[in-house]
Amino acid sequence: MVHAIEQIGAFAGLAAFLGLAVLALLSFTHGRDIRRLREWAGSAPERDAERKEQTSTIAAQRAEELRALEEARTAEQETVSNREERRRRREEGVPEQSRGERLRGRFSGIGETASRPSSLVALFVVILAIVGGAAYLLLGSDDESSGGGNSKQAAAKVKPGEIEVTVLNGTSVDGLAAIYGDKVEAKGFELGAISNSSASFEDSVVMFKRGHKPEASKVAKQVRIAKLQLMNGEIESASAGADVALIVGEDNAEAAE
Repeated sequence: MVHAIEQIGAFAGLAAFLGLAVLALLSFTHGRDIRRLREWAGSAPERDAERKEQTSTIAAQRAEELRALEEARTAEQETVSNREERRRRREEGVPEQSRGERLRGRFSGIGETASRPSSLVALFVVILAIVGGAAYLLLGSDDESSGGGNSKQAAAKVKPGEIEVTVLNGTSVDGLAAIYGDKVEAKGFELGAISNSSASFEDSVVMFKRGHKPEASKVAKQVRIAKLQLMNGEIESASAGADVALIVGEDNAEAAE
């Protein structure tokens, strides 16, 4: 009797264990399904927006296809109509298309093209560019001519003794700066610093500070140097405050001989 009870208890325990395992599996599956349902419900607005976007895209494509089909149908109808008109004219012995009709067709096509907004904008831009270019050329030439006259007048008013000139040697030949310093002083200009340039110069040049080109032009004319140039930072530092700097280059190195 006791042995039978032990066997029944063992089977009952095993059955209970299996039942608990099945119940746990069902609970896990149920929880997973609930989580999926919640995720699906949460993404419903996104799916709705995506579906609307797809619908709009398909509708736009369909409308474009219908428009292209309608244009093709209209073109085909026009072709058939023109063919029938030409056939009728041939049967009646009338030329297919008179010269006046051809001209009207050409001008009507030009009018339709010109009436488009894009064509009008392009035409306006071209006209504006032409007018702006003409105005720039006219004003630029006036400015240049007036600027040249003002420079000449300013150079004529400045006296040589009022112009301070620094002389720099832009070569490896000794004594060039002193020689040209004597020339500058002999022409009546105020001689400033005499020194060597840290950079070498192939061509002699008269440099000037901004706004002092007339004075530099007068100096260049007197010492017979054709090249004029705005001062850079290095020459301005070496000019010791002078508004004009004469840099002797290799082209005038023979002056020291």
